[in-house]
Amino acid sequence: MTDFKKDFPIFENHPNLVYLDNTATTQKPAYVIDGVAEYLRTGYANIHRGSYELSEISEKLYEDSKKIVTKHIGAESWREIIYTSNSTYALNLLAQSIWRTGLLKAWDTVLVSVVEHHANIVPWLILKEDYGINVEFVWVTENFDLDYNDFRDKLTSKVKIVALTHVSNTTGQIFDISNVASLLSVRYGKQKPLLIIDGSQSVPHFSIDVRKLWCDAMFFTGHKIFADSGIWVLWAREELLQTLKPIFSWGGAIGEVSKESFTHSTMLPDKFEPGTPNLNWAVSLLKAFEYLGSIWWYEVLEAREKELTAYTLEKFKNISALKLIWSTSIENRLWVFTFVVEGIHSFDISDYLAEHDICIRAGQHCAEPLMRELWYTHTCRMSLHLYNTKEDIDSFFEILKQAITELS
Repeated sequence: MTDFKKDFPIFENHPNLVYLDNTATTQKPAYVIDGVAEYLRTGYANIHRGSYELSEISEKLYEDSKKIVTKHIGAESWREIIYTSNSTYALNLLAQSIWRTGLLKAWDTVLVSVVEHHANIVPWLILKEDYGINVEFVWVTENFDLDYNDFRDKLTSKVKIVALTHVSNTTGQIFDISNVASLLSVRYGKQKPLLIIDGSQSVPHFSIDVRKLWCDAMFFTGHKIFADSGIWVLWAREELLQTLKPIFSWGGAIGEVSKESFTHSTMLPDKFEPGTPNLNWAVSLLKAFEYLGSIWWYEVLEAREKELTAYTLEKFKNISALKLIWSTSIENRLWVFTFVVEGIHSFDISDYLAEHDICIRAGQHCAEPLMRELWYTHTCRMSLHLYNTKEDIDSFFEILKQAITELS
């Protein structure tokens, strides 16, 4: 198994570090760090209206970052790619713009699943609080797959939007979005609801083609793909983007401004990117995708993921005090492992591991509706990525067993 840790300076600076909090964020390869530093040293300037060389360099890198995103998610055009500061902002931008355009009205229904991250719940609850829409939750099966019977039952004439995660950040379960799109087509025909996907846990791990998913919009985060913190991607079909009235507007997002009124820009993606964009973030995302391309991208990642997932699951079977929150199958899931230890608070487990340089996460993982349904007030979550090894996993389980013995 290839050792990718050498590509990530954090492990050289912290040789004892066992980093298992990758669902929250990923470490950064030298290729990304050096690429951003080089840009700031040699090519940084503002974009869009500068005709001088530095501005043109920045403009090209900014567009190149969107073109590489376009390639990896199967979008039609880089102009469908909008950058935001985080996923909550991305969906709030989309949700509020949908409302402002009149595609969603009072008493209309938005369907989400009970395993959603808060980023795909709270923006809809804000519309519920402010304007009186309905937000309904689709349940999951015992194996944490989407309950398609419950989903079909809730497909009423009031449903205007279906917003689902592609992969749960707590169970690791992969939802069959293509099947969801097919069910919507069968039920509604050409007047089907908008299908919006949270790809924050899927795009970093396996190949995505938004055209084959038949979704209308998708958002995901850059810092889970080895890019810098603070860049999120919102993709939507060009037809939808042209229809929407943005909730925010200034700078390059403006067409004309008078003392009495203004018009939105008709250019994409400018229409949805008011103000100066964070060019550093964009370059970091470009470099992150380039790095993944240099290691054969998803082929290597998926093979490594399956091997380490199977290895980890076998290890978990040997600890009787654990209760696991995930599917009983190793298929259709990612390397995310959420668990509780009977009689021990999850924060105590996390703290004990942290004292031994092992990084996991404790809490409800921004999935409180699911945790409430399962009657958990706290859980532990360990998650793997490209640079993790079997030795990391062995260290985790060795210290976890010590924690259980000493804290029980």
